[in-house]
Amino acid sequence: MNTILSESSDNFYFHNVSFGYNKNEDCDELNIFLVEGEYADHDTPKRLAKITFLAPIMWQQMEESYSSFDEYEIRDDGGLIQIIERSRYFDFVNTTYPWYKDIRGKAQHIRVWSQNIVSEVIAKDFPAVVWQYA
Repeated sequence: MNTILSESSDNFYFHNVSFGYNKNEDCDELNIFLVEGEYADHDTPKRLAKITFLAPIMWQQMEESYSSFDEYEIRDDGGLIQIIERSRYFDFVNTTYPWYKDIRGKAQHIRVWSQNIVSEVIAKDFPAVVWQYA
């Protein structure tokens, strides 16, 4: 699936990742904010990508340097946001917390990449992505 983050030019880096979680009456929201700069060490952001997951089931983040290629995974290579069809993390969630399907329905594993943080999100729907300019 292509998004506005699928095509990222080589001279831009997303860094300074932050999470925001809002528990609302209507629907919980998980927001991932990626700051885009000209270079990895550039302090002035060009723009901010706000990635919003509605009704997330589970999520985690880790430093990119601790992640590695896993042949078990089936994933698209669609840029900074990837749909993971099969992964050990999704297997863990399905085995440990299977009742989420009764509450939220079918879910998917979505990975959000940045320069130094990998975000793993289990959610029902693909996230909305909007740009906020600096």
